[in-house]
Amino acid sequence: MNRPLSLAFLKDMDLSNRITRLNDAPENSRGRYVLYWMQMFKRASNNYALNFAIKMANERNLPLVVYEGLRFDYPWANDRIHTFILEGVAEKKAKFAEHGIRYLFYLQRNSRDPRNSVARLASEAALLVTDDYPCFIIPRHNNRVAEFDLPVFAVDANGMIPMSSLPKEEYAAFTIRPKIQRLLPDLPRRIVTPRVKRIASNCNPDCPETVVSLEAIPRLIGECAIDHSVKPSAVYRGGTENGRKRLKHFVQNILPQYHETRNEPSIDGCSRLSPYLHFGFLSIQEIVEAVERSNAPKEAKDAFLEEAIVRRELSFNFTRHNRHYDSLRSLPEWSQKTMRDHKDDQRPELIDSERIEAAATYDELWNAAQRELVRTGLLHNYVRMLWGKKVIEWQRTYEMAFELLVDLNNKYALDGRDPNSYAGILWCFGKHDRPWFEREIFGTIRYMSSTSMAKKFRAKTYIEWTKQIQSADFTDYTARLGLAATKFEATDSTGAN
Repeated sequence: MNRPLSLAFLKDMDLSNRITRLNDAPENSRGRYVLYWMQMFKRASNNYALNFAIKMANERNLPLVVYEGLRFDYPWANDRIHTFILEGVAEKKAKFAEHGIRYLFYLQRNSRDPRNSVARLASEAALLVTDDYPCFIIPRHNNRVAEFDLPVFAVDANGMIPMSSLPKEEYAAFTIRPKIQRLLPDLPRRIVTPRVKRIASNCNPDCPETVVSLEAIPRLIGECAIDHSVKPSAVYRGGTENGRKRLKHFVQNILPQYHETRNEPSIDGCSRLSPYLHFGFLSIQEIVEAVERSNAPKEAKDAFLEEAIVRRELSFNFTRHNRHYDSLRSLPEWSQKTMRDHKDDQRPELIDSERIEAAATYDELWNAAQRELVRTGLLHNYVRMLWGKKVIEWQRTYEMAFELLVDLNNKYALDGRDPNSYAGILWCFGKHDRPWFEREIFGTIRYMSSTSMAKKFRAKTYIEWTKQIQSADFTDYTARLGLAATKFEATDSTGAN
């Protein structure tokens, strides 16, 4: 059962369109705390889910426990994703401690480590608050905790627009844009975090805990039964503070020319904030406020906000309302028909998935895009379009192409496993697009060629840069991007495991 909360229950907190109660279970009158299970919004401020959890704790004069877990067995679990998440743990522990909130992080390294941490914590909680996220493993998680014998609430802290404000799937950007433009002026840019009334000074829940410091991360990663072939990003570092450094660098140095540089992959001309949005280290509200308050030209701001709000909200709307978001069944009828009509078209050259993953195709521009993805964990949006389109030509079927693209993206991209990722890959097959001129293989799906794209930016410079990053020392490059790591130490070793 999923139903929005009433305004009467929320009283003065105007979050009714962001909060869903997942069950009818009675409150645990013996609960020692309110539990917030932090799954996707990995930040200690600018977080509607955290705010609601604090409100629930304050109304009951209970402390708040924030739990974040990291398992070893989620799809595509690897060193890169684990490291990026772990790099944000120590700073959250310090920040929550400052505000009297008990933050508990647990790394489940393998099948022998203790399991069912959320259920164990929930048994002593008055109620449970968690994150409402429309794709990947989160909906399954929330369906499971809805069976717990206590109230469970899911809070949408994903976008500027509450997902419930758009009750059906939108066809494309041109249909969702006017609706967003009507709602946007009245929505807050700054989310103020309330204070907790009851300090969690002696709150020690029955749950294993892992203490994380930057120095300990390689050792902790090495102990996990995950894919060790995908190395941590050579460029991007996790955590809210690192996200804010990049945001500051972007607003000051890139945004003023963004409308001119965003489609030039050979330079640092776009935001590169998507990993921090995906893992919830930054909220979209914090980013939008920084952009709107900047002195950048209106043209630059408008270009960025179109991507950050309209296109991003479109992808969340898609994954919320289309249960086939991770398959070609989610495509519009015109696209599915043209693929049926052209499914037997001969591919000029089939390339196996191993060569594609290794960036060993005959197409140097495509190889460059794949190298950027594999080495850095991010793929420039402009070349991402070509990256997806070419694979359609190289695989025997559309389904094989789609599955390979999803696998490569979710395996290597720090912003993979995200509504934007699924919508972006499906765009290559016609989602959120329109029919074009008919041709072999693609039918009426939009076609792109490396030859034409290479004329639109400095392709040779981009190709050479991606060759250098195979073996380059990234210290200077990381600093130039405003991504130099900040060091945080855990201050409490209680319950180390």
